[in-house]
Amino acid sequence: MMKISSLIALLLTPVTAYADASYFAVYCNALGTYCGDGQAFIVHLAVAAVNVVVIPFVGGLAVIGVLWAAVKWQSSFGNDQGKEEAKKILQIVLVGMVLAVTGVAFVNWVCNLIESTTGGSGLCG
Repeated sequence: MMKISSLIALLLTPVTAYADASYFAVYCNALGTYCGDGQAFIVHLAVAAVNVVVIPFVGGLAVIGVLWAAVKWQSSFGNDQGKEEAKKILQIVLVGMVLAVTGVAFVNWVCNLIESTTGGSGLCG
């Protein structure tokens, strides 16, 4: 019974919550960007994710895919089935690269749009 009454007393005790900006500054410093008052934090996060993660990852996958298709093509020794498989791999790599470039262009377009409407500068770079 004592545990239940202690729990109820704890839950009914008023507690004031304060927003602490120091945690926000830690995240902004870790990203290497200036987040200002936090209004453009998601823009910084998206641009940092594209520049640091998406571009190198997709570029690396594209290089691996092209090399895989080249090895597949060369090891087919004139076999038409091996050549067709290599062509399919190259097509998949090409479609992936087009989608990645389109995604990067979209993120940059949204960033520039937000930058121009809010009057900010340096958000996208």
